[in-house]
Amino acid sequence: MKKLIAVLLAGIMVLGILTGCSSGGSKSGQKTLEVVWFSDGKEGESFMRLAEKYMEEHSEVKIELIEVPYSDLESKIKNMINGKETPALARLTNLGPFQNQLLDLSEYVSDKEAFADSFGEGLKFEYEGKILAAPMDVTANGLIYNKTAFEQAGVSVPQSADEVWTWEEWKEAMKTVMEKSDCKYGLVYDKSPQRFSTLMYQAGASMLTQDLSASNFNTPEMNRAVSFFKELHDEQIIPDSVWLGSENPNNLFRTGQVAMHFAGSWMIANYKEEINDFEWGVTYLPKDVKRSTVPGGKYLAVFKGTGVEKEAAEFIEWISEAENNAVYCKENSYLSQVKGNEKLDYDYGGEFFSIFAEELAATDAQPGAEWGYQSFTGAVQTDIRDKLTDVLAGKLTVEDYLTEMDTLIKVTLKEIQ
Repeated sequence: MKKLIAVLLAGIMVLGILTGCSSGGSKSGQKTLEVVWFSDGKEGESFMRLAEKYMEEHSEVKIELIEVPYSDLESKIKNMINGKETPALARLTNLGPFQNQLLDLSEYVSDKEAFADSFGEGLKFEYEGKILAAPMDVTANGLIYNKTAFEQAGVSVPQSADEVWTWEEWKEAMKTVMEKSDCKYGLVYDKSPQRFSTLMYQAGASMLTQDLSASNFNTPEMNRAVSFFKELHDEQIIPDSVWLGSENPNNLFRTGQVAMHFAGSWMIANYKEEINDFEWGVTYLPKDVKRSTVPGGKYLAVFKGTGVEKEAAEFIEWISEAENNAVYCKENSYLSQVKGNEKLDYDYGGEFFSIFAEELAATDAQPGAEWGYQSFTGAVQTDIRDKLTDVLAGKLTVEDYLTEMDTLIKVTLKEIQ
């Protein structure tokens, strides 16, 4: 009997050790929050400094970072879920693949309405009344320009929202700089369907109807956007080497050969380090029938079924507070979607970030809603880009492009709705 009791006790001890080392627990009774994370720069370091502050205030919680390359992010999380090792949280750019596995934060935050209202327009994080994530940061498309070249050509850029160029004025300004400065081209434009869509929204077009239920691609407004983009290529204001080749637009702008770069707000930190041969700045995007940019960014989300949902949701609520989010965004040169953080005291480029923030404020809800509908955009964005490239190459007419994309979108909506 004594031998049997000893064996049972030994088994219990081993089981206790194994339980203590599993996800969500520890021998000290702490709740462990594993966070799958990717970094573009030093975001992981910033996040862990905040996490350490949180752990000092919440000794019952331990936060561990699992860093992976962005290219492996989705596969890593899926493998963890399939292996019954689901992480507590993850930094995501796309909620779509995990929409059914994500926790509805509204069930755990102290005040659902107040929490949802603490974020401004931009990244979509609410779906069918559920709060599936919190925006950690937000980016915007914008216009970076070669200040030295513009001054050499005697061309002034808009200094306020009241002076925003029309598309025609923008085009003429770039042509003048090409003629009167050392710049060979007027503009480089990232080879990205999201970046192109900025023109689409400025023209009053959209991929979908306002309720996101049907295609809105084959319209005169979309024709206007695509035709204008083709004009910029046909007239060699934009070099063919990016959209019709593989040249990096960032490298082209850095050489001083290009007057403007249609890029994202994250390039501010990049160009601060990389450009020394000329002065550069940020100016306002042009408009056609209206002003618009397109938001992007990253979320922090909680997964269901880990046993630490409450602790993970409480941490998200804490790190989303304006003061904590401001620390993260300033250290990493990001815009914030948290209300109250519209103007942050950045160490560099505060005036540039203010312009990007103004662009976001001038943008209606459609761009964020469409690009936030990630099961849709994930299915069509490659075709939007590749078929548009065929238009630029003369392989497809603008009208045929609109017709083909309209058909594809209708088929896609039937499959995902």
